[in-house]
Amino acid sequence: MVQNGFTLKGRTVAITRSRDQAEETGKLIKQYEGEPYFIPAIEIKATSDLLTVENFIAELWKERIDYVLFMSVNGVRCLFSSAENLGLKSQLEQSLEETVTLAVGPKTAQELRSHNVQVGLVPAKYSSEGIIECLRQYGISGKTIYIPRTRGATTDLAKSLRAIGGKVKEIYVYESLLPDNKDLAERFLRDLIDGKIDAMIYGSSLSAKNLFKMLRELISKKKLLTIMNSKLTIVAIGPVTAEALSEIGLRVDVIPDRYTFKGALIELACYWSAK
Repeated sequence: MVQNGFTLKGRTVAITRSRDQAEETGKLIKQYEGEPYFIPAIEIKATSDLLTVENFIAELWKERIDYVLFMSVNGVRCLFSSAENLGLKSQLEQSLEETVTLAVGPKTAQELRSHNVQVGLVPAKYSSEGIIECLRQYGISGKTIYIPRTRGATTDLAKSLRAIGGKVKEIYVYESLLPDNKDLAERFLRDLIDGKIDAMIYGSSLSAKNLFKMLRELISKKKLLTIMNSKLTIVAIGPVTAEALSEIGLRVDVIPDRYTFKGALIELACYWSAK
């Protein structure tokens, strides 16, 4: 598959997504005639704190929540998994119909619809900034907003929404953990040094930080940065991720206009074609 004459043919593209999401991105890379390289730097685990989920569903049931913001497919899956374990999946579905549900992007919206949830809003920009712009238009002063997300996520979105009057509560429905796979880390480092990887796509700052942690016993950060910056084309999905990569010391070559992995692959193909 070629987009506007551009292709990833003959190129190997590394992705740091969790295992349950990497396969879908790998298929996209193959559609663009590239070779996917899997180095999952995030491990997703649903929360063990089911009481928090139970209380959230109870608040929804009482119609005390105006907006629910879903920031990822993982957030949707883990929330519904916990609700099912509690025997409250049907109640969650019904309750979400009585509030405004916002999905950060089309994949998250698709996951919600697979659980019979009507998506009320999807921002034009698939990012925290897009969500803020979208909700500002609706006037959220005094409105109650819940954000089911990963523990350890940045609080910037919640702070920005509070600044425009929203009553925001974040609930942690999953954890983004550091994978423990030394063999995978060693193989990745060998392939990186040998020039077998052409590009890396980062969908979040956490995936980059975790990758460096995975490799810290094998190589110094300074040497790793030198190798990556000299051998790879580095793609950051969104300005927040790009800023975090720059702070780590990575040179960012490509930031797609649309903050999706498909958009990132198209922009990457265009970047290589123009060189």
